[in-house]
Amino acid sequence: MLKAIFKIFYQFPKITGFLGFLLTFLVTQFLTLKDYQLILSQEEIETREMLNSIEKNISSGLNYAFAATRTLAFLEENYGTLDNFEEIGSAIIKNQPYLDAIQLLEQGEIVAVYPLEKNEKALGLDILQSPHLRTEALIALDKSNIYFAGPLELTQGGQAIVGRYPIYKDDEFWGFSACIIRMETFEEMIGLTQELTGRFYFQFSKINPNTLREEFFLPETDEDFSGRKESLVLDIGDWKLSVQLKESKAFKSVYFLGVLRLVFAFILGFVSWYLAFLPSLLRKKINRQTRKLKKSNERFYYASQATSEAIWDWNLSTGYVYRTENFEKLFGHPRNKYTDNNLFWNEMIHPDDRALVLSRVKALIHSDKNHWEHQFRFKKSDGTYAYVLDKVVVIRDKNGKAIRVIGASQDVTEAVEAQQNLEKMGQELEKRARDLELSNAELEQFAFKASQDLQEPLRMIRSFLKLIERKYEAVLDANGKQYIHYAIDGSERLKKIILDLLEYSKAENIGLKEHFSLNETIEEVKFLLKAQIQETNAIILFDPLPVIHASKIAMRQLFQNLISNAIKYRSENKTPVINLDWHENEEYWFFKITDNGIGIPKKFQDKVFLVFERLHPQEKYSGTGLGLSICKKIVENHDGSISMTSEPGQGTIFYFSIKKKMTSL
Repeated sequence: MLKAIFKIFYQFPKITGFLGFLLTFLVTQFLTLKDYQLILSQEEIETREMLNSIEKNISSGLNYAFAATRTLAFLEENYGTLDNFEEIGSAIIKNQPYLDAIQLLEQGEIVAVYPLEKNEKALGLDILQSPHLRTEALIALDKSNIYFAGPLELTQGGQAIVGRYPIYKDDEFWGFSACIIRMETFEEMIGLTQELTGRFYFQFSKINPNTLREEFFLPETDEDFSGRKESLVLDIGDWKLSVQLKESKAFKSVYFLGVLRLVFAFILGFVSWYLAFLPSLLRKKINRQTRKLKKSNERFYYASQATSEAIWDWNLSTGYVYRTENFEKLFGHPRNKYTDNNLFWNEMIHPDDRALVLSRVKALIHSDKNHWEHQFRFKKSDGTYAYVLDKVVVIRDKNGKAIRVIGASQDVTEAVEAQQNLEKMGQELEKRARDLELSNAELEQFAFKASQDLQEPLRMIRSFLKLIERKYEAVLDANGKQYIHYAIDGSERLKKIILDLLEYSKAENIGLKEHFSLNETIEEVKFLLKAQIQETNAIILFDPLPVIHASKIAMRQLFQNLISNAIKYRSENKTPVINLDWHENEEYWFFKITDNGIGIPKKFQDKVFLVFERLHPQEKYSGTGLGLSICKKIVENHDGSISMTSEPGQGTIFYFSIKKKMTSL
């Protein structure tokens, strides 16, 4: 069938040329389409990255507002601030670069504002009685968290975003702490430059909760842009942020390349047409040589059947290796699986014999000798090794250069095994020594890898910041370069946060399930926390723990976080004592970890598993607020649940369960 098709191609050159053009055209234009789609994808990624960058700028700026309102709320709840509000307000504003003013509201009435200058008109305003301010104030009260209203018109003049945080005293609503970010400050926070606005169109909008109509806060345009558009919603104020690439360059980028590929298709079609005239003479020569080769192969085939050895023929010019059917009978490998003799020897010869065999083969090829034999171990298809005696003849050209190597492989395993029985004891001792060396090497590799992994996040931060500084040096102003300098200086403080974030992100993927003993896991945790345990004289008590089927790495992280917290939040006048208990039923393992630490007040107990939720000042207890969030994610990914009970001054108990037969990985 195939020969008939080729015959048609030779007989009809025009058809051959047309098909050559058509196939080339389809392939090249398909590549052009892929290039076009790739550029579109890159533009989509660029637009999304720009959107994320602006969103990060907004989130970073609003974090200052969040910190300021929470600080003011904390001070009011615990100490009262009206008597020295100007001093407190000055201290808060001084440390928050994107805040224009802060306010204190009793119920809904503004009773204090800093700075007072130019904000006097705001005093006495009751936002809960104002129709256009009441709705978003109630949203903040309903969320029991900061909520940013606006942009809205201020009583004292101008437009601003107002963040309000509810204040409770004795579990009763008292009022709000609030911060004001004027629109001029907000636009500076976003960081829109002329270069960015030249390439992208930015819009910031919100559904007015009173009119239910979408309001836009950045300049609008009637232009119809062709580039990718991306949007996201900022929950902290229910704002919609949109970024659109003004012009897509995908079509312009591939137009010229598409034309060149079309020309190439025409050229290849012409070449195909031209070559269709030439094969007749060549075809006759090939047929004649094919008949001769067929007869030669028949003679070789019958000769190989007369021996029990596997005969092979290695063409050094092409690297191709031919093997007889006895090769498959003796060793089980398909004889056509390996056509490159070097690859064949590298994979199948026993590692202990490989170097010597390869060196002797290389020496034979570059010598003037024509015969060679050697014994080595050869891997069979079932994974066992057979002892093989290889006898080789080298064929050379008139200049003495080796051009072919022909060999016969004989299985001599039975003879060799008789000798090996006498040396078995010595081989076992050698094997134990090799195993010990391998174990030591693995321990060294583990120590090296662990050290590198712990340093890698910090190196990555510094490397990327320096890369940004070099690549965008012409774009960055003096402030930008100074910010990068500050970031590099602060990389050590970021190291812990980055490591915890990596652990939190990896907690989503629990990894491979396996059977393992939790006793071994707890011993690993004790080793990792050795410094903390010795420093505090902590005592960890547990009865023999079960063998479970779960992710070993995730379980180690879970127990390490809980035990580390129990040691960290210890009572100053007590030796830390941590008890581990467990029981099981048909579906779950249940665990309980009890400590005698400082405990957690009841009003904070529902927040301990939230991401970045910290209950203590950084200067007293270090951390990022991710430890228990990671624990929660690990447990839930094992189809379990986690909870806790605590009494201040008495200690804390964490309960969690792990399902025995998980529904997914």
